[in-house]
Amino acid sequence: MFIKSEHRRLPYQMMIFDEVVKTGSFTKAAQALGHTKSAVSQYISQLEADLGVRLLNRSTRRLNLTVAGQQLARRSEQLVTMLSTSVEEVVSQLAAPQGRLAITAPLAFDTELVTPVIAGLMREYPKLEPELTFTDERLDLLSHKLDLAISVGMQKDSSYHAILLGDINSILVASPEFIACHGIIEPGMLPALPLIILPWQQGSTQIENKGSSLAFHSAAAVKINTSLGAMSAAIKGLGVALVPEILVNQAISDGRLQQVLPDYNGEHRQVYALHSYQQQLPLVIRLFVERLKLRFAA
Repeated sequence: MFIKSEHRRLPYQMMIFDEVVKTGSFTKAAQALGHTKSAVSQYISQLEADLGVRLLNRSTRRLNLTVAGQQLARRSEQLVTMLSTSVEEVVSQLAAPQGRLAITAPLAFDTELVTPVIAGLMREYPKLEPELTFTDERLDLLSHKLDLAISVGMQKDSSYHAILLGDINSILVASPEFIACHGIIEPGMLPALPLIILPWQQGSTQIENKGSSLAFHSAAAVKINTSLGAMSAAIKGLGVALVPEILVNQAISDGRLQQVLPDYNGEHRQVYALHSYQQQLPLVIRLFVERLKLRFAA
């Protein structure tokens, strides 16, 4: 009967036995493995003692395998082949990532953050098979079989490992048409203007300006449940939105949006990459995380 605790030396003993069989001598096997001849002989003796059978009939000229030795020689060769293949597969994966890569991230992180990074990785590693889930719902890594979850803020009571990716800062924006209609917007005008409100902004959201604060609140509110939706609504002229700066940079650059009250900002929030790996992260995930960090820092 095979018992792990009692046969923990067996794999290495079988590897040495395989080398002895292939080279045909203890001396050549010792040279190939970097052992002394006496050490190789001792390993084989221990293997025979552990198994309770004779594997080799030794003579001064040659080694002859017993019937049990012939059977174990075949298994030892299979073991060495399996170990060699396993190492090659791991090294190959390290050199050229491939296969499934499952990531979840907030909807707002699609266009400007996650998708461009994934596109770059796929150009380098065509055998990658990304599975991207963009949702503002926080999905559990294990139950959804995810490699990585991008989260705004830390998850409470999470046992997962967290890597800080960067900060997001929210700014006030509106369309040029909206600003033209209402004139230059001053702080005191906000309560009377249509504001585009996200779920987490309902209640007591404040915008800050060098220590002073202003409530982001209005009776004329347009309630929208995603940052992308809020940006689209602002572009269409529905009101003033408080959205992540990283999300609207392009829309500001191409003139679809303008920043309102540039001295005021929403709260800074930290963004994390959550994972469940206990040891070193796989190469492709390390690359993804590092490149995403660069986008947050840009």
